[in-house]
Amino acid sequence: MFVSIQRFIRDEAGVTPVEYALIAAIITVATTFAVSAAGYSLADLFD
Repeated sequence: MFVSIQRFIRDEAGVTPVEYALIAAIITVATTFAVSAAGYSLADLFD
């Protein structure tokens, strides 16, 4: 059991897709925040 856990921890085959998913999530959150902030600024500008 312990050997299989060590093997799982050392396995780096799935690391790259996880990193890409985290980068995509961070970009999505940042873009959503930026668009939301710009939307409120434009609404205040035209009111």
